[in-house]
Amino acid sequence: MDDPLFIWSARQIQAHPLDFYGFQLNWDGWYRPMPEVTQNPPLASYYAALIGSILGWSEIALHLGFILPALAVILGTYALARILGSHPLAAALITGTAPVFVMSASSVMCDTMMLALWVWAAVFWIEGLRSGNAARLGLAALLIAACGLTKYFGISLVPLLGVYSWMELRRVGPWLAYLLFPMIVLGGYQWMTHGLYGHGLLSSAASYATQFRVPGEAPEKILTALAFSGGCIVILSFAAPVVWGKKGLAVGALATAAIALLVVSMKKVGTFHVVDDTGVKWGFVAQFAVFVVSGLSLALLAFADWRGRKDAGSTLLALWVAWTLTFAVAVNWTTNGRTILPILPAGSILLVRRVERRGGLVDPGRARRLEAPLAASLLVALLVASADFKLADSARTAAASLARLSGDVRFQGHWGFQYYMERLGAKALQREALDFKPNDLIVVPMSNSYLFLLPEDRVSLLEVRRFETTPWLATMDNRTGAGYYSDGWGPLPFVFGPTPAEVYLVFRAK
Repeated sequence: MDDPLFIWSARQIQAHPLDFYGFQLNWDGWYRPMPEVTQNPPLASYYAALIGSILGWSEIALHLGFILPALAVILGTYALARILGSHPLAAALITGTAPVFVMSASSVMCDTMMLALWVWAAVFWIEGLRSGNAARLGLAALLIAACGLTKYFGISLVPLLGVYSWMELRRVGPWLAYLLFPMIVLGGYQWMTHGLYGHGLLSSAASYATQFRVPGEAPEKILTALAFSGGCIVILSFAAPVVWGKKGLAVGALATAAIALLVVSMKKVGTFHVVDDTGVKWGFVAQFAVFVVSGLSLALLAFADWRGRKDAGSTLLALWVAWTLTFAVAVNWTTNGRTILPILPAGSILLVRRVERRGGLVDPGRARRLEAPLAASLLVALLVASADFKLADSARTAAASLARLSGDVRFQGHWGFQYYMERLGAKALQREALDFKPNDLIVVPMSNSYLFLLPEDRVSLLEVRRFETTPWLATMDNRTGAGYYSDGWGPLPFVFGPTPAEVYLVFRAK
């Protein structure tokens, strides 16, 4: 999806290291400066530039390079669970088998890198605070700053670790100065980018989040965020018998039925119509209801853990979950898998704590009851990642087929399709300057982004082409309600069920 933005920025960095966004591109129908297009800081692109310089710019090389931050997330979850007194291997396995983790680890975007820095910053901060080790606190401060320069959400660690520190020590101390360092760094970044590009990119990203939002009322956004949480961390569903017991399962079943009836009565969630001329989309409704209840169970895990312990660790985990969900609902311009990913290590530790509290990791017989949920979670994660790969590959296949049509080829649509089309010599259309001439071919991918109407008097439909993806599982399809990368496509991160082929229209200019 947005992977090309990071690759193009990395290419720019390789040529001009101090001018990371100093180029223009057509990402939405207009040629605009990169600082007006991207809403992410550049550290992940610097990392991609390093990979490209060492291993080359092939897709295999880039993906191999981005596996390292993914491994760091798993190891960091292990370390964090250990110092918070939870079973570390179980927490690491839950994180590593989650669909949102496998999906994020298979991209070349900034999300797993940000989370790796986040988790290890928390580890070094807690260890440094408990031991009074200034070196560990200093390293944690550096990692927090790097986290914020990888993705702006990373600066959320400052208030979270500030509350943790107060709860742990019950006094303000030298630790506060370390937390000021990342804020100074982000302030310097704002000042530097204002000098480079005429406006500070940190404040620009904040403004974008408030001005461009996927439509939806607050109840719909809350349900969507819960559904994304339940689907992205699907083990919450599979482990429910171990976590909640028979009474909890009965309550969960009633809640699932109630959510299903509520969604049907609403008729739509966000931009997706649950009820249309063909009737109720019961397959979607069932998955949505299960995932909403599973997401709600994560919030309940956080609250129950905090209520039972009321210590610094439980407060950190509860606020971690609460703030990530709040950000996904009310702050970010869209709810998607990328906004849910940061919740994963905290959710994994909370689930392990709940199972430990019920004796599930003390008694070997009960501990084995987590094996099946972990296996099921991994299976779903691999299926979802495979479906996402096939969706991306369909864009590459379509580009290879359509960019070589006889004549000059223009196209609409962006994401990976644009990346491959431009590599093959095709050019993206501009909205206000339709730079095509008679007999040019114009390709329109119907499931892509930033599409616009072509003047009927200047084009005629030549043919319709279809490219197959996974026919029974969708990750990004507004016809099925799957919107892993943006709930503007659908309120679920993925949907099991009949999935139509990707449709491409080919027009000939008159």
